[in-house]
Amino acid sequence: MVYLDNRTVEGAFTHKDCQFVASFADFISLAAFSALQQKKLMNRVNELEKELRSKYQFDAIIGHHPKMVAILKLITHIANTDATILIQGESGTGKELIANALHYNSSRKDKPFVPINCGALPENLLESELFGHQKGAFTGAIADKLGWFERANGGTIFLDEVSEMSPELQVKLLRVLQTGEFSRVGSTEIRYCNVRVIAATNQNLKNLVKAGKFREDLYYRLNVIDIELPPLRERKGDIPLLAHHFMNVYGKKYQKMNINLSRDAEVYLFAYDFPGNVRELENIIQRAVVLAEANIIEMRHLPVNVDSAMTSKKLKDKPSTFRLAKQQMIEKFEREYIMDCLKAAEGNISQAAKIAGIHFKNFYAKMIKYGIDPHVFKKAEE
Repeated sequence: MVYLDNRTVEGAFTHKDCQFVASFADFISLAAFSALQQKKLMNRVNELEKELRSKYQFDAIIGHHPKMVAILKLITHIANTDATILIQGESGTGKELIANALHYNSSRKDKPFVPINCGALPENLLESELFGHQKGAFTGAIADKLGWFERANGGTIFLDEVSEMSPELQVKLLRVLQTGEFSRVGSTEIRYCNVRVIAATNQNLKNLVKAGKFREDLYYRLNVIDIELPPLRERKGDIPLLAHHFMNVYGKKYQKMNINLSRDAEVYLFAYDFPGNVRELENIIQRAVVLAEANIIEMRHLPVNVDSAMTSKKLKDKPSTFRLAKQQMIEKFEREYIMDCLKAAEGNISQAAKIAGIHFKNFYAKMIKYGIDPHVFKKAEE
């Protein structure tokens, strides 16, 4: 409500003034309503995500990026099925975590979950590990051996780096997927198993099929449902969240509580591309926690390769014009200022916008632009 008052001059407000004030009041109320609805929507999204993680025990999968939230929702739909899943993504993106979430949210959760790295074993040994062997099948086979498909019966087998499997083994895997049948090495006896297969690879299987390096029929058998994990450089807003998670984990392990990142270290980590993805970030944070003398991780605690990569990137991306250099400096200032306001407001976006003197909608738009996650700045519950 807008209230006008003038008790000294009669007729100070005309009908036109009243119409303007009424229109202005409508505009203000609409803007306030819109901001309130947007805040309610954001709170609801946060509540739903919290409920999703709590209900399905997704605490190990860290990230508020829309792609990660969409993957969590997909898992809730497909976990309790027997559909074969293909997880694709670069090394270090957390493919085994996704496979674990699929298994432990299914009706098979009380049966074995067996992870196998197909690229870590030579072909003859991998076949024996997968399907077992008969006594005397080869030198050193001094007794019958159960393979992992037999051991995982009723459960889930996770075939990591399935692209490294030889053509001969691909045929045998295809047979298991089609009929559940297999034979131990050195035996002609047909055996059966009831196993759900989740496969993963850091390569593009479709390209390998085109190149004749992977069977097309096996590809379609594996790719009933495809989950593509984004690399860390495509969800940079999750970097502070992941960093704080790992600081808590390793802070407890090494008895260094309340570890925090310095501003310089945080900026460097945010700008770094992380070719090793989440696994590399975890290793960097673990190293920094070990080296930190106090409870602050400084630039000197980060590996040399991070600093070198950033220096090379700066040289490579050196702006060619004054205008571009100015734009980059403004964007850097904006990002750091938005983060400072969120820290002061302990993650409360409305309060941070007031501190900055910026309209809520514009403040939120800048958060999205720079991939800033307000959850990182929320005060931890005692």
